[in-house]
Amino acid sequence: MMKKPYLLFLLFIALAGCSLSGSKFDRQKWSYGDGLTYPLRDDIVDDLMKNHHIKGLTYRQVIDSLGRPQRRDSLQFTYQILDDSFDFNRKKPAHKKSLIVYFSKDSVVTKFEIYEHTDKK
Repeated sequence: MMKKPYLLFLLFIALAGCSLSGSKFDRQKWSYGDGLTYPLRDDIVDDLMKNHHIKGLTYRQVIDSLGRPQRRDSLQFTYQILDDSFDFNRKKPAHKKSLIVYFSKDSVVTKFEIYEHTDKK
């Protein structure tokens, strides 16, 4: 008789672990935002980094997959994930997190990384 509560507890822990691990990348979720904030990106960026092949994509394929970046330099795209510097009511230093995609001169992705920065008080 003790097995049922134990099994329910294990099932609860397993489901909770799944919800904490983040969501699957989806272009619509990635694009959702108002231009200043993108509230769903932080939850799906881990799946994007681990399970989607970005390295080797062309410039056009990156645009098709992730949309236009918030910042573009000659050989890199920057996609904003978090930026709470617009929240003037915050009680802590501003925190920024971005996905940076680097291109070769042939417009092919050579690497990508997450950049995080917290301003000093």
